[in-house]
Amino acid sequence: MSQVSINILTKDRSGLLKKALDSVLAQTFKDYEVIVVNDGSGDNTAAILDEYAKKMPLIVIMHQASRGIINSRQEALRASRGKYIALLDDDDEWLDKDKLQKQIDWFKQNPDGVLVGSAVQYDIYHLSFKTGSRVIRRAETDAQIRQTMLLRNNFFTSTVMFKKAAALLAGGFIDDGIGAAEDYDLWLRLGKLGQMANFKGVFTAYRAPVYTKDRFRLFLQKQLSLIKRNKNDYPFYWVTVIILRIRILLT
Repeated sequence: MSQVSINILTKDRSGLLKKALDSVLAQTFKDYEVIVVNDGSGDNTAAILDEYAKKMPLIVIMHQASRGIINSRQEALRASRGKYIALLDDDDEWLDKDKLQKQIDWFKQNPDGVLVGSAVQYDIYHLSFKTGSRVIRRAETDAQIRQTMLLRNNFFTSTVMFKKAAALLAGGFIDDGIGAAEDYDLWLRLGKLGQMANFKGVFTAYRAPVYTKDRFRLFLQKQLSLIKRNKNDYPFYWVTVIILRIRILLT
């Protein structure tokens, strides 16, 4: 059984998916399986996955019709057989070939650890053209992360590795009908079970999402509900509530 299960969700992004899968193949750590949920793609994604199944230990979960990101994440999590889960979205790619090895080493050194991520290269695109890029870092130590955990999501999805058992104990990815910030929701619950950290180094190229105003407002409203749910577990609840309510009003 593989130590790490790499969870990838994809839909109609076969070109970008190839880059993501190539970045997995480039990893020096090889004790992994790849779980791909093909969430109702209408392009040539299935053919791409057939091609990569010859190159890596690949398990494909096929949806004839889309079931959405949260249900797909939970399905991939439950299908994973590794002790650790690494997430990689289909439009991102790993830049550091030692990404998996460094995170495995961190877990060995921190037996109480449940979640570890890294900084990202934040790439901005207009249509298919890259128009800008910058490095974004988050709090690195467990204490620093907890201090700011309500103020912002301290983890970029495609950088993280976490313990599968802890994620299932925390409830996994929960579909509450809103369909946003499902990763932040899980991180907040995981933080109650053990230690968290971020590497200073840049492990991942992250494609900046494009939000409509309504979608961004929905995201902020979901964040507000999560903060209220976790107000007794992390500091600065009232400060965060005030900031978020102002941002929602201004959006």
